[in-house]
Amino acid sequence: MMLPKQAEEYLKQVRQGLASLGQDERDDIVAELRSHLLDRQAQGRANLLEGFGSAERFAASFVIQSALRSALVQGTSWALGRALFIAARDSVLVLFGLLPLLLAQFVALGFLVCAALKPFFPDQLGLWVGPHAFFIGTTSGNTPDIHQVDGWWVFPAVAVAGVLLFWLSNRLMVGLVRWRLHQSEKTGQP
Repeated sequence: MMLPKQAEEYLKQVRQGLASLGQDERDDIVAELRSHLLDRQAQGRANLLEGFGSAERFAASFVIQSALRSALVQGTSWALGRALFIAARDSVLVLFGLLPLLLAQFVALGFLVCAALKPFFPDQLGLWVGPHAFFIGTTSGNTPDIHQVDGWWVFPAVAVAGVLLFWLSNRLMVGLVRWRLHQSEKTGQP
């Protein structure tokens, strides 16, 4: 049975929107959608596409779900962040959750780099304290009101803090991915 031209065009646009998915997955989604449209046509519905929304948005919802599921399997910060960024295109809440978590990952990386470089630059890297300053990193040395807190204990503590911050932000990203995936499954939309 043949679908009307408008429905065939919709299927074509959905297929194009699913280009980032694998061929088999793309074929399955389009075949399932075609089946739904044929069922509607057999029931005598006048508007076969009612309730589907735009083809681009319909396809994007499948791409988002696929990215979220894949990120959970991989579990890396990169995969989780990428999937959340893809999902953030349709969710402001995800975007506002993602930005602080990415910042936490960069801070953790900075801690780890400082801890690793401390033995090579003992006088330049440190924990600096002053009347209006408290930071980990490097200073030019020509600011007399800022001084370095002495002791090698600082950088093992910074390294541990970096690892913990990285781990915690990664776990929170996993939670955000699971929440977003649950939201899309709960609404019944891909």
